[in-house]
Amino acid sequence: MDLRDPQQLRQVYEANSKGLYNLAYRLVGDRQWAEDILQETFVRAYTRADTFKEGGKVSTWMYRICMNLAYDHLRARRYRAVASLDAPMAAGSGSEAATWSATLASRIPPASVRAEAKDTEDCVRSLIDELPERERTVVLLRQYHGMTFKDIAAVLGLTSRTVQNCLRRAKEKLFYGLKEAGLAPADAGSSYGALKAQDGASGTQGEA
Repeated sequence: MDLRDPQQLRQVYEANSKGLYNLAYRLVGDRQWAEDILQETFVRAYTRADTFKEGGKVSTWMYRICMNLAYDHLRARRYRAVASLDAPMAAGSGSEAATWSATLASRIPPASVRAEAKDTEDCVRSLIDELPERERTVVLLRQYHGMTFKDIAAVLGLTSRTVQNCLRRAKEKLFYGLKEAGLAPADAGSSYGALKAQDGASGTQGEA
């Protein structure tokens, strides 16, 4: 496939743009940024078409580009936020703290904030956002995009076994996060044990 061919690029766009946008949105949490990342994904695909390996899946390659752009954006955003918080406070601000970040020491613990949330979906989203980048991406690609372990491994440059282990760790963190927030179902303990067993079985039986 020649992604520098406008017609073929259009076909790839029509087949993948919705999924790529959803991935970007779930990673960065802002619709405008997600739209910008989507557009940049296709710009990169066009300008770097020669790096696409024939025989590979175009969608997998596109998801990798989109994911990398989203995380580049998040890292830049975190850097700007930290730089802003560590900037000296103006004189006469009425605070003894030297920087803005020092004024945040008494913020409500995340667990308390989650415990007050009645919407389980919002809590799950918050917990997913707190996962390490790799585990977070595995959860999104597996649970929201229905990718196989093999395809996720191709996107992230990992083995299928590593992807399965990432998903297992992420599910464990999500389970205990919901439990801490008081949002886990009463029978969640037994359900989680069964889920872990199922994950282990899927790893020995091949792709789900």
